[in-house]
Amino acid sequence: MLFPELRDLIKLKTVIGALGLLQERASNRTQGDYASLFHGLGVEFETVRPYVIGDDVRYIDWRVTARIGKPQVKTFRAECDRNVLIVVDTNAYMRFGTRGTFKSIQAAKTAALLCWKSLQQQDRVGGLVFGDIDKGIQYFKSSKNSTTVLRMLKLLCNNKINVHSEVATSAALNHVAHIATPQSLVFIISDFSMDSMTQIERSLLALRKKCTVILLPVSDPSDSNIPAIGSLIVNNGSQNALINTNDARSRNKYNDVWNAYKLSLTQLCKKIKAPLLWIETIKDPVKSLFSISGVGTWKS
Repeated sequence: MLFPELRDLIKLKTVIGALGLLQERASNRTQGDYASLFHGLGVEFETVRPYVIGDDVRYIDWRVTARIGKPQVKTFRAECDRNVLIVVDTNAYMRFGTRGTFKSIQAAKTAALLCWKSLQQQDRVGGLVFGDIDKGIQYFKSSKNSTTVLRMLKLLCNNKINVHSEVATSAALNHVAHIATPQSLVFIISDFSMDSMTQIERSLLALRKKCTVILLPVSDPSDSNIPAIGSLIVNNGSQNALINTNDARSRNKYNDVWNAYKLSLTQLCKKIKAPLLWIETIKDPVKSLFSISGVGTWKS
């Protein structure tokens, strides 16, 4: 199954409800628990960042500003009533998986969990879906009701593929940078493998100037390691290539490419100070997104 069932994505709302009950029982909200997913302006101080046009001047940290020489604003954890945007990649390469499930399904489940969690926290939630859909990109304006969420989830479940040129992740991020309001929290769900890191970095830097950005790359075990199963013909959408998986050198080279990609993405996130959380097709996205033991899940 390449696409999720809408009823399954709706059921994930009950999972978020159960997590909410556990959160209420927790007496110590430390970094790494549920609140760490949704840091922003709110009631608990978290850090300071450079001021951008549109920020509330009431949150300027004057002491840090005086020391650095440039305006800095305070950010707080677990703010309510903020814009949350869920950006989901639905290009053809997301319809891939060898174990667990397909990337497209795991991406949709991840998006659903983040949407339901946002509504639970009284945030305004919207999103942007890009890839094999009508017109390539579709934007959903943030709101506080489930109607917007259901429309977006329904699109993620649509199995009517619109075949057209691939929509680059960087192009989608540029679109988000234009429409997102300052201080929005933006989750980006993709495998980030088809654009050059230079293109992605340029787009993320523009978006990062006014929004909090969290990257959620979706991966499959075969992205990093390929078993010895003979000769395989692979296609990148325009060209075919023959891989002899029985050749240890070929498998090692394949793994080297993955490690280089993973290192580049990790270094990029450190550079732009954006959290990075890997979503794997063989793991429950609930456990990947939310820690129930107080142990941090974000890595950057």
